[in-house]
Amino acid sequence: LLSQPGKTFNGASISNSGKWIAFQIGKTSFVDVPQLAIMPLNGSEKDIIILPFDRNKGSITWSSDDQYLYFTSPSNGGTVLNRTNISTKKTTTLSSFETGIAAYALAGNKILSARVQVSNPCELYSTDALYKNEQQLSSFNDWVKTKKLSYPTKQSFKNSQGMTVEYWVMKPTNYQQGNKYPLLLEIHGGPSAMWGPGEASMWHEYQYFCSKGYGIVYSNPRGSGGYGADFLKANIKDWGTGPASDVLTSLDKAVAEGWADTAQLLVTGGSYAGYLTAWIIGHDHRFKAACSQRGVYDLFTFFGEGNAWRLVPNYFGGYPWEPKVKEILNRESPITYVQNIITPYIIFHGANDRRTGFIQAEMMYRSLKVLGRP
Repeated sequence: LLSQPGKTFNGASISNSGKWIAFQIGKTSFVDVPQLAIMPLNGSEKDIIILPFDRNKGSITWSSDDQYLYFTSPSNGGTVLNRTNISTKKTTTLSSFETGIAAYALAGNKILSARVQVSNPCELYSTDALYKNEQQLSSFNDWVKTKKLSYPTKQSFKNSQGMTVEYWVMKPTNYQQGNKYPLLLEIHGGPSAMWGPGEASMWHEYQYFCSKGYGIVYSNPRGSGGYGADFLKANIKDWGTGPASDVLTSLDKAVAEGWADTAQLLVTGGSYAGYLTAWIIGHDHRFKAACSQRGVYDLFTFFGEGNAWRLVPNYFGGYPWEPKVKEILNRESPITYVQNIITPYIIFHGANDRRTGFIQAEMMYRSLKVLGRP
């Protein structure tokens, strides 16, 4: 139906009448927010209608009368359900930024959804077409009623680019005023992922550490998804210094609350966040311990080893043999600063990992062993 060099067309959804098709138009570079579009099923490129909405979109579904498009989007810490009016092109966000819509389905004027929230990892709910008049349909996670949970507090600051960075602070489950607690800085991967109270994958890890007496701070630094195209592209040619500044500012602000033990600060993250953990401890010595999981540490070998190699040309503007790009990759690779790492450091990496490539961990480990670092 559609094909253009340098573009991707995906997420197709046929309207109930069979007359229309909705889909997304993206760039093969993928460091951008795809556009939501519709066109007549028997139409062509000239018939495409763009429905503007500056967030990533998923699970596109038509209303039964072809008047609305429903879709989910990661946004400001939640995965929300949206509804776009086809005639006005106006999009309304129906659900809360404090929750995550894991999946949903439409039937007439009813919505069935699976929803993540801090108080419960996931349950099924029924609502009307405007996500009102809610009924909880399942009780898969009633066990949480016997548990004490830690609830995140959302805060924000302006970074060096003038962009608003959101972060969340979770106190230890058994927090008592006047006591000091270790504080864990959690970093997300991607680098275009997004964390928040509506994020399912970290529910257990956060609650586990809080139950063990740790506080947690996590943020969405520049380059994260969920905040639009400009924010997403704010870490191009800058994977290290800028994002590190954002996550460390969130840590500083959490420490400023007064309850963290500054001699017991810890940092961890996986994939791109494994990269950023290594970058941080190569430039900052405040941490008692650090842990990288499935990280990338040398961008030159990552280009050849990892199946996510397109991150190199897409974020750094070219290939390792090009002089200007070579300079950037050297500057942005944590392995360049390995001699500065003195923080006790544990590295996890799967032996069959073809995403980031396990040689990344071998290089970092060997270098630190030769240097005699803990």
